[in-house]
Amino acid sequence: MNTRIATLDDAAPLAELITAFNIPFPGLLVTAEQTAARLAACQGFETTILAELDDRIVGFACLRLVPYMSGDGPYAELTDLFVDAAYRRRGVARALMAHVERLAREAGATEMILLTGFDNAGAQAFYRALGYGDYALAMRRDIAP
Repeated sequence: MNTRIATLDDAAPLAELITAFNIPFPGLLVTAEQTAARLAACQGFETTILAELDDRIVGFACLRLVPYMSGDGPYAELTDLFVDAAYRRRGVARALMAHVERLAREAGATEMILLTGFDNAGAQAFYRALGYGDYALAMRRDIAP
């Protein structure tokens, strides 16, 4: 298995994975063009890491590094993690997390924050197995008109 930073050339297979990731939210089909535009827009703010296995892209993770007033190093956040269902339980998510954590450490971050759904027991168990624990309550409000 190989993990690497995504490039614009990865837009089509990444779009398929993002669409699969969004299945709980019907109607969120993502095109290769949208994905390429998002990759370009995120440069310098968020890094997408891909996992390749059997000569195909089978998973992705996104790392956001942001300077903040309460610390001297950047704030590191895992914003997305997804592995194609056919490739789960093969170490793909662990390899993606290792790559993301390495990039965060290299950038000067000392901790990683992530969000997952209250009802996503599988993801919670996975993150706990990696040593993550409850930290805070995230709150949300729609602000669109």
